[in-house]
Amino acid sequence: MAARRPRGRAATRALAFVLLLALSFPRVASLHDGNSSAFVTSAVGDTETAPRRSMVGFVQDCNGFPPRQSGTLCGARGAYLRGHYLWVAATQVDAVTVVDVYRPDMPTVAGSVSDPTRLKAVVAVWAHDSGEYVVAIARGVRPTGFGHVTIVDVRADRVWRKDAFGRYLAQPRVFAATRDCESIDGRSVGRLCGARALAVVGELAYVAAEMSNALSVMTLPGFLTVKEGGGSSNAGQEDPIRAATPGFRGTVVDERLEGAYAVAVDSVSRFRTAYVASRFCKSCVVLVDVSDPDSPKIGGLLPRPDFPALVHRVPVMEEAQVVATNENVGRLRGVEFVARTPEVLEIGDENENALGAFAFVTTEFDGRVTAVAAECARASVALGESVQYCAAGARRGLYDVDSPPDEGYEYRPNARPNAVG
Repeated sequence: MAARRPRGRAATRALAFVLLLALSFPRVASLHDGNSSAFVTSAVGDTETAPRRSMVGFVQDCNGFPPRQSGTLCGARGAYLRGHYLWVAATQVDAVTVVDVYRPDMPTVAGSVSDPTRLKAVVAVWAHDSGEYVVAIARGVRPTGFGHVTIVDVRADRVWRKDAFGRYLAQPRVFAATRDCESIDGRSVGRLCGARALAVVGELAYVAAEMSNALSVMTLPGFLTVKEGGGSSNAGQEDPIRAATPGFRGTVVDERLEGAYAVAVDSVSRFRTAYVASRFCKSCVVLVDVSDPDSPKIGGLLPRPDFPALVHRVPVMEEAQVVATNENVGRLRGVEFVARTPEVLEIGDENENALGAFAFVTTEFDGRVTAVAAECARASVALGESVQYCAAGARRGLYDVDSPPDEGYEYRPNARPNAVG
């Protein structure tokens, strides 16, 4: 019978292994410095090194089946990444949820807010440059589709706190909202009926509403806290709710915007143009001239192919042509479940560094957010297949033909993926 090894040696080895793991990951203390700028500038851990597999890690928080589900990520759809916080629209539970993805291999839910009216069937979010609030688009439910554009307060000094273990947790709150949809004689009438998609440039929001066949330009607050200067005696206090409530600048209604479900805005070119994907065409996008926010009109002003110094009005273009000729506009279709970022370049662009090493994919039916290799998401979009394949397993072979065979992995809620066998 072999002699047992001394327990002391085994304990020493175990301790060395734990220390090695601890040194392999960033210290929690480096996440924040306690002010609002930390929430804007802090980035995801290592954004340079490409992951070894397509699925890196995930978090899942949803129980039950529709319509009786509970959790903070049920119906996860549109998401927006700012710093290392991912803001997620959880449609089934009328919630905006924040996920900390500082460690992409182990994302965690950091907070959530739900509102059965102003966040009803929320489908899209956008974190404002100020770092003080998130814009949420609530679609409402059919047949009424009472849509809202909602401001969610996420200020560092108001809704964030540190728990006993040093983790930063949030309790976001709905601050203000605008609704423009009413039921008249059994018909939904208004500019935000079935509000579905959102793009933000500065203090202007471009909102597409699928039931209204409309694209609206709306004003947003610069901040939720009154800033010093300008002769104000209320510095440091909250803006009045009326000042923070989104307002309408202009709206265009057109049958070509029927069922509008995605929007992107080119704010760099000579004339500002919105590109809208709708049910009007499966492969084309509708162009809206938004150079004058008070009077948007169908047809973007683009350089003439024969004489680029002159422009002509183009109402509709093939999406593939837009992606190929305009580097300021990414793909609109096939990326609804990929988190957007402050970068102009999105998944589907040629620039490989647009999102660093990671992309974040939401999964609606089981309330999951998955960190995946950005290369895999890009390849999936280019091939015309669902990005969910990247979140479903280790698919490095999809975009790296010289890689070794894909490893087998199993899922465990709120845990790292573990190798099978």
